Parts: sequence; C-alpha cells; structure tokens
Amino acid sequence: MNILFTICGRAGSKGLKNKNLKSLAGKPLVGYAISLIHLFKENHPEFNCVIGLNTDSNELKEITKQLDSEIILVDRKDQLATDTVGKIEVIRDTYLAINNDSIAFDLIVDLDITSPLRELSDLENLVQNHIDDIDKDIYFSVVTARRNPYFNMVKNYNNQISIVNQSNYTSRQQAPEVYDMNASMYSFKPDFLKEHTYIFDGKCGIIEMKDYLILDIDSEEDFEWLEFLMPKFLKDSDALQLVHQN
Repeated sequence: MNILFTICGRAGSKGLKNKNLKSLAGKPLVGYAISLIHLFKENHPEFNCVIGLNTDSNELKEITKQLDSEIILVDRKDQLATDTVGKIEVIRDTYLAINNDSIAFDLIVDLDITSPLRELSDLENLVQNHIDDIDKDIYFSVVTARRNPYFNMVKNYNNQISIVNQSNYTSRQQAPEVYDMNASMYSFKPDFLKEHTYIFDGKCGIIEMKDYLILDIDSEEDFEWLEFLMPKFLKDSDALQLVHQN
C-alpha cells in the first residue's frame, strides 16, 4: 500500500504571525509531524510512504529539508495562499503535484503542523480504520465535545435565544454523542480528493484522540498555554516523548 503524507503550511497567518515556523519544547512544530511519520514508517515497513510539503514559505522549506532531505516540496499556488481557501484544496493540489504514473497512492494522510500533540497510536488508528472501512471516503480525528448542541449550547438568532438543535433531552447523557473536530489528522481516498473540496460531501469516519485542552495553535494565547503545558504532557506520556525525541 502506498501512502502520501501531506504537510501544509502557508507563510501568512492572521491569528498568530509565522505560527508554522514556531518551535515547541526545542523542536520545530513541523518536526513533530515529520517525526510521527518517521515513527510510522519504521513500525510499518509494509507501507510505502512518501512525504510532501506544500508551502509558500522559504523558511519552512529550509527547516523541513534540514529535518528530512527526501521530503518533496510543492510550491503553494498564489490562489491557494489566502486565508479563505479550504485546506482540502491545498491537500488535493499537493496530491496532484506528486502523483504520477510510477506510483498510485491508496491513501492521502494530512498531518496539521499546529496540532503537535499526536501519538503513534493515533496515526496507526487513523490509517488502519480507513483501510478496514472500505466504504468511507475520508477519516478524521476528533475529541469528545465539552458542550452538546442538543442539550447545553444555545444560539442567538434575531435576538431570540434557543437551543442549537431543538430537543427535549433533560440530561446530557440522553443527547446524541458529539465531537469536536480537532484538525489534527485527515485521511482521504484519492478518488474522493480529486473530485471534492468539502469534507462532508463524502462518507466520513472518525477516530477519537485524547483531549489535551489545546486542540490546535491559532493564536498567541494558544501557543503560550501549550508552551506552559508541554513539559507536563511530555512527562506524563512516553508516547509523546517518543515523537518529541525521534
């Protein structure tokens, strides 16, 4: 089986300037994604793994090449370098740029640069679940939501406050189970990725990850909290230490 791993990071960011160039606990953020892929390759020689980086940042290219000289660099197109472009479009562009007649990819797996709190078992679960569940077009990672739109989330519409999803549930346990998409990992079937730019156009599957409170880094406050908490996370998890040290 051939797997294309994509890592996507543009130069600009409104929420946190140059967030894709940040380092965490002495390791570049992009290094966490690369390290996890390397661990996966070492533990699963049965898969042929290729890594592609899509970016318009020369600094990110340089950091990445220092970490792994074999990573394929894909220049971010100008029309894909705005903050209104969906990430799936960039992942698709990476796949189309790297895909050729010499190798047919069975899965395209994207690891987000600014969601470094992943263990090898998380990635293994994503890949194996998607391999086993042949009817699904896409798998992605989630964490259990702290609020439930059927029970304790409200909306303000025309100055009227109401429950987000109308229901008569009297306890959270009665309500349907809901999750937060944590933007950490996605796995796509090639045929779906070539034809679609919206995740929920396809049949979706999920894998649940541990909730580390910080889902992904999108602001200065997010990054400061993660810097503060990271030593404890590493101390408490041998699996996270392995990714950090690899």
